[in-house]
Amino acid sequence: MTDRDDPLMIHDVIVVGSGIAGLSLAQELRAQGRAPLVLERARGVGGRCATRRVEDQPVDHGLAFLHGRSAPFLARLAATLGSAGNIGWPHAGAGTEAAFQPRAFDQGEWRYAPSDGVNGFAKRLAVGLDVRLETRVESLQLAADRGDIWELRIDTGERLHSRTVALTMPVPSVLALVRQIDPPHAVLGSMISSLESIRILPCLTVIARYADGTPVPSWEASYSRASESRVVQAVLHDSSKRAGSPKLVLVIQGRPECSQSHLHDPPEVWTRMLIEEAAAVHGDWARTPDFVQSHRWRDAFVDVGTELAAPLVSTFDGGAVLGIAGDGLHSSGGAEGAYLSGVALSERLVRRIPA
Repeated sequence: MTDRDDPLMIHDVIVVGSGIAGLSLAQELRAQGRAPLVLERARGVGGRCATRRVEDQPVDHGLAFLHGRSAPFLARLAATLGSAGNIGWPHAGAGTEAAFQPRAFDQGEWRYAPSDGVNGFAKRLAVGLDVRLETRVESLQLAADRGDIWELRIDTGERLHSRTVALTMPVPSVLALVRQIDPPHAVLGSMISSLESIRILPCLTVIARYADGTPVPSWEASYSRASESRVVQAVLHDSSKRAGSPKLVLVIQGRPECSQSHLHDPPEVWTRMLIEEAAAVHGDWARTPDFVQSHRWRDAFVDVGTELAAPLVSTFDGGAVLGIAGDGLHSSGGAEGAYLSGVALSERLVRRIPA
């Protein structure tokens, strides 16, 4: 959207991050007649709603499944995904109270594993949006001599402008941007203090596929307490979500403490460690996958109980608006919290964006 009296190209709203929070925010703004531009540093949308294909078999290596209980979130899931998936997965689990999101197994909580992977939810949520992939925002500043326009500098050297910016990346990435704002305006202090109270946990993750004839586990998800394993928190039988005759695939997730300790080690070190620990817990068959992929999630989960109750939004002295949303800014947490946080931020932003 262009302001006729301004030589700058002024975008209606710029949303940084295309995880569930950013996409739900952008869709709600679009429904209100706004024209959001979504910037994403990765090659695809979804953030931790991440699905890889291993010889054309979907494997969820971020969030293992979607869950929630709020009517708006469940309605969006139903409208976006239909019934193409495994409702109630995981049905057979062990030690679920030790899960990263233990409330996912509370009575009344609805669980769902999309047939094409959890990333399918994000892809469908992005339909109709203006999304620019592989676009890294390096700095966020108020434009020179103005207090009503944000300037975002992209890693290519391009500069984008908007009166309203929403940050929906993981909290450490948000903090890295807002701490750069110079001069440090008074409203930033309280925002930064609130964000610093959210604790983000890492997770080292291994995808392990096994040859035909390997014994199929009786469980669909196995969660370990710290007393049972100091290395592995979850072993997810990902292929049990899939129809037909999928190859046996496990997704092994490291404990936060172990993941933090080995976060900067070479992948081959912690990959073998996680596989050996999974074998120690579940049997020697798990020690010899015929295919392995690893992923280092630096910002994997919000520590339960450290979430804020609502998204943050501030209007600066000149009129520029900054909003922050994400799974750490809603009490529900997880994908549901991210979705609801984005919706809540859209309601607050619409009242502040000039028509």
